[in-house]
Amino acid sequence: MKQKNKPIVNSDLIGDFFTIELPGFSGANQKPEPCRVHYLTMGRGEPLLLVHSVGQSIYTWRKLMPILAENYCVIAIDLPGFGYSDHPYSLNFSMDEMADILVKCLDALELKRAHALGVTMGALYLMLAAAKYPDRFMKIIALTPGGITEKMPKKIRRLERPLGFLWRELYSRKDFEAYLPLFYYDGTVCTGDVVTQYYKTCDSFAARQAIMYAIRNFDEDYAIEQIRQREREFFIIWGDSDKLQPMDRLFELREQLPMSVYHSIRNTGHWMHEEKAGQIAEAADRYIRYAGEPEGT
Repeated sequence: MKQKNKPIVNSDLIGDFFTIELPGFSGANQKPEPCRVHYLTMGRGEPLLLVHSVGQSIYTWRKLMPILAENYCVIAIDLPGFGYSDHPYSLNFSMDEMADILVKCLDALELKRAHALGVTMGALYLMLAAAKYPDRFMKIIALTPGGITEKMPKKIRRLERPLGFLWRELYSRKDFEAYLPLFYYDGTVCTGDVVTQYYKTCDSFAARQAIMYAIRNFDEDYAIEQIRQREREFFIIWGDSDKLQPMDRLFELREQLPMSVYHSIRNTGHWMHEEKAGQIAEAADRYIRYAGEPEGT
């Protein structure tokens, strides 16, 4: 793996690529679809995998990744369908497929085990992967794990519905300018350049198709039940001023996953890793260094 020290922007030139075979096909005449995955590495030390959410890319880690890289070998991937990874035709974006893909990425990176940190929908993919494959993951940090809520903009919520494809093509830069500030406690940090970078990798039919199917096939209840049965510990962090996933959900998770460790950060919104990168890095490092070994590893 090459180490990169360039500023993190949305460009296929900023990282490297590896190829995985996607899960899903099992028939004799159905070969697994190959998928090129875009990734970036930074730092040295124990491996720490970063998993973004639906519609994001490695750009979302531009503030957190350099801080974590002071103590870890950090690997950020563009999930298949997003960023500069391939947009595969055979992927349904089911919870199990996305969890399995994360393990395939570890295999491609020649990593037997890794710590990992994910955000929102990506965090729940990661939690499910760690529950299914406990021997492949060490400490797991989940930032606001969960899916679409009634607090999110209507256009996003409509993608969950059977006629979501009618809304797939309606996203414009103006929509991004209106919606992205909601993901922050302080919307002024969402500058024009931030909007441009996020919109850049979503402005295509293939990218919007991936977002639609990922949202439609995101099954939070299924994932939580699978995780609960395996009794895996996670470090779950929430922003106390999250407009899109209010703190009520954290209290529900405490009941559903009592073995996990919970932490909240003040004056922070949905994308806390962008607003409070230093605090997230400090909390993650403290958990990785001093928490006990998770059950099942």
